Amino acid sequence: GQGLMHEALTALLDHGFDAWNLNRVEADVDPRNTASLRALQRLGFRQEGLLRERWIVADEVSDSALLGLLRRDWSARRAPEAAN
Repeated sequence: GQGLMHEALTALLDHGFDAWNLNRVEADVDPRNTASLRALQRLGFRQEGLLRERWIVADEVSDSALLGLLRRDWSARRAPEAAN
């Protein structure tokens, strides 16, 4: 709740898109993990799909939410910050 995850993910995404020249970053999240979904959405990730009953862990079946973030979307979000 102190913004540490947001700060860490921002640095990681900056590095991935700039230094590694990535075009796309994907996240695979348990849709019941609302905190993770919110954190990713605040960074600009968009939910692109839901895979039903994708994982079975410890005899529990769970879905998987797929989210994606494109370089162009990240750059557009970062541009106003760079101007400040």
